[in-house]
Amino acid sequence: MSERTAQSAAFSRLPSLTGLRFVAALLVFFTHLSVEGYLAPGPASAVFRYAFGLGWVGVEFFFVLSGFVLTWSARQDDSRPRFWRRRLVKILPTHLLTWLAALLLALWAGEALTGGRVLPSLFLVHAWVPDLDVMRAVNLPSWSLSCELAFYLAFPWLRALTDRIRMDRLWAWVLGLTALIVLLPFADDAFVPGSPQLPGMEMSLVQNWFLVALPVVRALDFVLGILLARIVLAGRWIPLGLPGAAVLVAAGTALQLALVPTVYGFTATVALPLALLVAAAAQADVTGKASPFRSRTAVRLGEISFAFYMTHHLVLHYVRVALGATRVWGVPEVVGLGAVLLVATIGVSWLSYRFVELPAVRRWSDPVRPGRPESVRVTAVSGTSAPN
Repeated sequence: MSERTAQSAAFSRLPSLTGLRFVAALLVFFTHLSVEGYLAPGPASAVFRYAFGLGWVGVEFFFVLSGFVLTWSARQDDSRPRFWRRRLVKILPTHLLTWLAALLLALWAGEALTGGRVLPSLFLVHAWVPDLDVMRAVNLPSWSLSCELAFYLAFPWLRALTDRIRMDRLWAWVLGLTALIVLLPFADDAFVPGSPQLPGMEMSLVQNWFLVALPVVRALDFVLGILLARIVLAGRWIPLGLPGAAVLVAAGTALQLALVPTVYGFTATVALPLALLVAAAAQADVTGKASPFRSRTAVRLGEISFAFYMTHHLVLHYVRVALGATRVWGVPEVVGLGAVLLVATIGVSWLSYRFVELPAVRRWSDPVRPGRPESVRVTAVSGTSAPN
């Protein structure tokens, strides 16, 4: 099918991508659980932190997914203000709620707060600042939301530019962009000062910031998602199913872990495999092929994944503070505690989604235009509540 005729599929839901969102958020959850120091030091702790250090894969997935889904659900008659309104309504209520909760918890815990740390995170500009105290300030996961905000602001122009690419050249552009992503760590290693090094890492803070947090660099992942969405919409997808894409992600992740703690152990090995996984999942939904991420439970968890992502660190960190910053536990206790914290985070996330995110989207995302019935507005809003 042509890209023009395939646009009719753009308003269909992609339940597999919604289900995958929670898997990605879960990777970030376990990474932060491992670094909070619940487990007593020793071989088990080292293995735990290494085995569950996959949070970067989850964040990379979200960046690629954003470009894919925004392109997939783009409206031909949309204006920039209406698009920006929908995206801001989707993220800002949850951000403001978790930012305020984090601020109050930090004050309760006696943590140092300054205007230079607090304000950039409030306005979601802290990913632009190469300062660890600023990037991690208040609610740690929100640094990635700072990148997402930049992507949303740039999307109308990025979409216009990528729409100029001929359909028969889309795959060439995907390979070229992937090559650039792979080359960035080499440039980072060669040209960005590598000292003083971060504890436990073979890189400096500036090197880490350049590859991990700088929105201009992470926009490459976002554009990769845009290109893969165009490929699927244009009917130019290759015969790669979900199992094959998952194998590529596993291989890329294994290589990534082997390259940690160097600058090469972040996005270079997983960017393209994750983009292929996103596209393969969308293709499976369009064609009706089997997908383990399309179940009712997976989709329900995926729907609360943004709230889960924004609340999980608050639960993990401040429960740790409440239990005692110096206390540690053995493996059985940490497994049980981790399960309790996971259930608690899911519960908090559902409350945030049900009473903050969802009402805000329904109320303000897509206001009724003259002559447009309310039922149409609600349908349009639910149709665009796909993965961020």
